Amino acid sequence: MKIGLLGGSFNPIHNGHIAIAENALEQLELDKILFLPVGMHPLKTDRNIPPFEIRYKLLETVLKSFPDFEVSTLDEHTENLNYTEELIKKLKIKFPDNEFFFIAGDDIVSELPRWHNYKWLLDNVKIVVFNRFDTDRSEWKNLDYLNKLFFLEMKPVNISSNVIREKIRKGENVSGLVPEIIIPELKKLYS
Repeated sequence: MKIGLLGGSFNPIHNGHIAIAENALEQLELDKILFLPVGMHPLKTDRNIPPFEIRYKLLETVLKSFPDFEVSTLDEHTENLNYTEELIKKLKIKFPDNEFFFIAGDDIVSELPRWHNYKWLLDNVKIVVFNRFDTDRSEWKNLDYLNKLFFLEMKPVNISSNVIREKIRKGENVSGLVPEIIIPELKKLYS
């Protein structure tokens, strides 16, 4: 099977995440997409993130409507930082005969060297990169690993979890930014 991996804080999940997953599923002809909410993100430790269980439940609620999408607890551990390398190793043990495609926005391209053991990742998983609306690509010309990344095109989706949380705090409408089914829960969580 060809499995797409979409990891992140999902604080909260929004329509941009869904659009990326749908595009990856179609363009790469994947069998399914695993959404992998992170327990403790190594590059975002200073942020106030709701507990894993809450973010997981919101994902579960949203993904019931998408038969090819599934939420996973593999990246749940909250006592330690969660590294993508460890996640990929767990997945290869759990699903040894599958091919994995790690899906991300192109904002990670310049950031990859900050990732734990990123060279191992480049050799052991296909990293799929979608264009974003706000990425500075000027530094890319000096990167020696661009040929190991798989670039996919889609119309950029101008949605940010930060903006969504701020809008909810201000009592503003977030319809069209997040799946309607979770708006009541998000209002409780971020107001």
